[in-house]
Amino acid sequence: MKKIILASVMTVFTTGVYAQGAIDAQLKEAQCKTATDNIAKAEKATQDAKKALKSATWVKLAESQLEMAIDCGKDSTASEKAYNTYLKALEVDKAAGGKGVKDIEAAMTGSTSRLYTSLMQQGAGYYNLKNYSKALNLFKLASTTSPKDTIATLYAGIVAQQGQAMDDAKTYFGKFIDQGGKDVAVFYGLSELYRNDKEHAKAVEILKKGIAVNPKDKDLQSSLINAYLGGGMMNEAIEMMKQRVASTPNTPENAKNLAEDFKNLGTLYENGAGEYEKKIRPLEHDVTQAAKDKIEAEKELANVEGKKSAQEEELKRLTDRLKKEPKNAASIKGSIASVNQMIAAAGAEVDAAKKKIEKAAQVAQNNSKNEAELNSLRAKETELKDLAVSNYKKALEIDPSNFDANYNLGVFYFNSAVVAKGAVDRMDMKTYNEKGKAIEEQVCATFTQSKIYFDKCKSLKADDQDTNSNLENLKGVLEQCAKRK
Repeated sequence: MKKIILASVMTVFTTGVYAQGAIDAQLKEAQCKTATDNIAKAEKATQDAKKALKSATWVKLAESQLEMAIDCGKDSTASEKAYNTYLKALEVDKAAGGKGVKDIEAAMTGSTSRLYTSLMQQGAGYYNLKNYSKALNLFKLASTTSPKDTIATLYAGIVAQQGQAMDDAKTYFGKFIDQGGKDVAVFYGLSELYRNDKEHAKAVEILKKGIAVNPKDKDLQSSLINAYLGGGMMNEAIEMMKQRVASTPNTPENAKNLAEDFKNLGTLYENGAGEYEKKIRPLEHDVTQAAKDKIEAEKELANVEGKKSAQEEELKRLTDRLKKEPKNAASIKGSIASVNQMIAAAGAEVDAAKKKIEKAAQVAQNNSKNEAELNSLRAKETELKDLAVSNYKKALEIDPSNFDANYNLGVFYFNSAVVAKGAVDRMDMKTYNEKGKAIEEQVCATFTQSKIYFDKCKSLKADDQDTNSNLENLKGVLEQCAKRK
């Protein structure tokens, strides 16, 4: 996914982190010496048993550490040390009655505090060195000191993303949005993080928030449509695109984009039809297979009944011989026993075939529900395909040079003709003579219609391989159509 890059205002915080080019070297050295001396003096005070029980002792150390972070910069961890020292000062003060808590909290709170400035400054320094882990930690602390400040929150999210700490990125981008941040890139980036983790509902929620505060941003709208599609929410995607098309004036400056939107809406409808087709195919197979199974079972029954009838005729013949040829009784009786065994076996086959017919008939009866569902699904599929074609044509009315709309129409008519041709090929001779030729004429007309759109594609992109391949196929098909006339 796209990474959000830190804004140029980051440079505001970098002055004095590791280089102080604008400060006289001697002055810088003096500031560093002062900060170092003050830290040493303050640390010594914290080691005194009595002084350590006073919050002012720890506040003094924190202030000295801030001097090191802001004015000197030699200790790149000074701002974090200051933050932790202030926390220690709060702990000590609360233990002593809490009289100074407000003052300590005031010193370490807000985007104008020296603590915030130092954390942001040194966080920027780590960011510039690509040490994203340490930069993230400092931006997190800065965000803690100034809960309403969107800059620290935004930077924490960006650095987390760049450092592959995606859970932190989600947290801080989400916090930025909750704070009232309106940056389009954040809404997009956060939604992509959720989509990458298959949290489509969350991605949709974020994008809706982004559109609410950036209602005219087309990229967010497109991202929401894609999020709907990624989450299997086809109807929502279609409705979103319909609203987008309806709200876009058909003006010369909008023509290209509006045509593209109509084409995309057509594609959504066609994809929706494809989803119905996936449901139709297995039902069609079940219905067709049930009919085939019944026919096969009936053929099998006729076969085994014929075999049994022939064996029964043989038994009658042998019985007559036994009466006429007593001298051959032993041999004839052996044959009679063998034939009786075959008759019994044939009887079992007859029973099995009858059971198959009963089962096939029951399945066929149950499939009457499938046929009703099939009719409903086919009607919905046809409706969506018609809407797809309608929107492709609307796209071409606005922009005849829209390649994809031309190509999609070419494919649609080509595939429609192929399906119709397949139905003709499966007809028996009687059905073909009744209506096959008329359908073939329509098939050829549909192939011709397909060629019109592929020819347009060829004029727009002469080297497009798919277009050229389709035109080559159509050439052979239309030659066959010409021979039938």
